[in-house]
Amino acid sequence: MKVRPMKPSDQPAVATIYLQDRQRYFPWVAHPDIADFFHDSHGEAIFVAEINGQIAGFASLLRVMDFVHLLFVAPEFRHKGVGHALIQHLRQEAVGTLTLKCVMDNEAALRFYAHEGFAIKREDRLAVPANYTLVDRIKR
Repeated sequence: MKVRPMKPSDQPAVATIYLQDRQRYFPWVAHPDIADFFHDSHGEAIFVAEINGQIAGFASLLRVMDFVHLLFVAPEFRHKGVGHALIQHLRQEAVGTLTLKCVMDNEAALRFYAHEGFAIKREDRLAVPANYTLVDRIKR
């Protein structure tokens, strides 16, 4: 597996992964569209995990805050270390401590992030959807 900056030719695969997960797991998004990826990741550093020439997942980093905005893994590559590799790469890219938000109801993601060394820093039950802010406890 290789993690590298996204190239323009990767955009269709990355946008498709994003759209499929939003359609499947984001009921609060009324009309998900393939163009959402380009809007939602604008201005962020995007990295892809590639396995045998296929885009297995991606993550976006808002560098000014060391904020992990997006992290998605294609269904056929889940539980194969893709998310871990992306987090490891983002730690190398970050200047400070990584933070991110995770939907409170996303138990699988919360378990993943806890396993990766993230801890809940604050909760926002009034947000739609309700979410936690997580902070990376792993020292670089």
